[in-house]
Amino acid sequence: MITTMRDRIGAVLDTTRRVCSRHRPPPTALPVVFAVTLFLIVMAMLVDADVDAAMRALPQDVRSAFRLITNIGESGWVLIPSALLLAAAGTVSVSAADRRVRRAVRVGVERLGLLFMSLAVSGILAIVLKYGFGRPRPNSAHVIHQSFLGPTFDSDFASFPSGHATTMGALAMVLALLAPRWRVPVVALALVIALSRVVVGAHYLSDVVAGLALGASVSWLVAWAFARRRIAVEPGQGAFPRLRRHDGVNFRSDLAPLWAGIVRRLPISLATSPEAATLSSVRAGTMAGGPVDENVSMTRASLISVVIPAKDEADNLAVLVPEIDAALAGRTHEIIVVDDGSTDRTAAMLAGLRSEGRPVRHVRHATPCGQSAAVRSGLLAARGEIVVTIDGDGQNDPAYIPALVAALETGGGRIALAAGQRLARTDGAMKMLASRFANRLRGAILADGTRDSGCGLKALRRDVFVLLPYFDSWHRFLPALVIREGYGVVHVDVVDRARRFGRSNYGIFDRGLRGVLDLFGVWWLRRRRKRIPMVSEVEAADV
Repeated sequence: MITTMRDRIGAVLDTTRRVCSRHRPPPTALPVVFAVTLFLIVMAMLVDADVDAAMRALPQDVRSAFRLITNIGESGWVLIPSALLLAAAGTVSVSAADRRVRRAVRVGVERLGLLFMSLAVSGILAIVLKYGFGRPRPNSAHVIHQSFLGPTFDSDFASFPSGHATTMGALAMVLALLAPRWRVPVVALALVIALSRVVVGAHYLSDVVAGLALGASVSWLVAWAFARRRIAVEPGQGAFPRLRRHDGVNFRSDLAPLWAGIVRRLPISLATSPEAATLSSVRAGTMAGGPVDENVSMTRASLISVVIPAKDEADNLAVLVPEIDAALAGRTHEIIVVDDGSTDRTAAMLAGLRSEGRPVRHVRHATPCGQSAAVRSGLLAARGEIVVTIDGDGQNDPAYIPALVAALETGGGRIALAAGQRLARTDGAMKMLASRFANRLRGAILADGTRDSGCGLKALRRDVFVLLPYFDSWHRFLPALVIREGYGVVHVDVVDRARRFGRSNYGIFDRGLRGVLDLFGVWWLRRRRKRIPMVSEVEAADV
């Protein structure tokens, strides 16, 4: 038995050696790569303390700018979109006449596969190493010196190597192979993003050097594994594989039919003012056997509830609440401010508004729970048939609330949500670009006909709200969730305003990765809902 086991182990090792020999790069390059990497790491360690001290002495404005830059180094920004595109490519169905499309898809999948595998493998290795070495981060080094402590499984002691730098090293290597003309700016940008980890005090210089070396080396090895099989790249003359050429493949023209199908799903909206607010993109639920009766009109609501989620927005609320009160003059209404663990004078300000006779209710979270939880708490506390949500920062204009309410009351029984869609936004260029990308990705996957799901101005029938599933960030997917229940959505164009006081609690990258995961969670929920039952109660007289 021992002999048999030894033979089996030997066979496995022989197979492993044969596989490795087929997929390894030129053997003379490996010692050079290892020696150069080790030398750079040792040199960086000699100046770690001095560099860290110099970075701490930089002006706060400079370090704040680099905090924005450093977020780009999250591996998920590349891993998740590439994984989604790979999954989407697997579902592409084209006829035999679409040979060019199939070829372009195949070439794209090969290159995306190289990108995904390089980042995934290097990222996994970086996680294993950083938690294995247990080096304290710079912000922990004043308590425990810079030595390596061994496995701690604590993120405060997971500094070596830098995960962001590993991602940038791998990404720079792959993009340099796939887009040789852009290798210089790509490498330069990767270095800036990786070194930003030193500027913000998240890593030492040697951590970043080690991460860059790890990412580039692993990506190089993965590229050679692909090159031996002639997938995306092929063996070159030197130490680097080269991009595999495919004559006649033009991604822009060959994939135009696929892109056109996605673009056609994106709605266009034109209204510009509260007085001329128009309704657009009415989209009814498409589920067979839905509970909707299109001949039924919603009666005029006897009470309208306005929910305002807010955290430390006392100054903005002092202006916003009276504006809402004026916008709904002539309609019975209540204004529910959900205080998400504010530490400013929100409570005193709301008490003052109540003493003035404003119909304000104060719902408070003991600790901050996030906007989704605040919106849900307000909806649960609401007493009105129609519930309007509006952000507490004052950027949403309450003058549009009557148009949203009218859209529900005149839309018939099939309409359950009136969603605002912003025009003339006041956000910065980077935030608007990120929002546009997120909305187009969501629209392509969920096909909910909504151009701007992030607008806080919405009017929802409360009886439909209680049917919806709850999860963090659910308020950004209300159109898709309402459609899932068999109801329709109507859109009202609104114009945003500039924030009067304070600063936003959200950054460009705060919700990105979680939002992508939520997106596919909602897609899964909609796929699982096959049929909506038509429910009616049978009275004894009907039997």
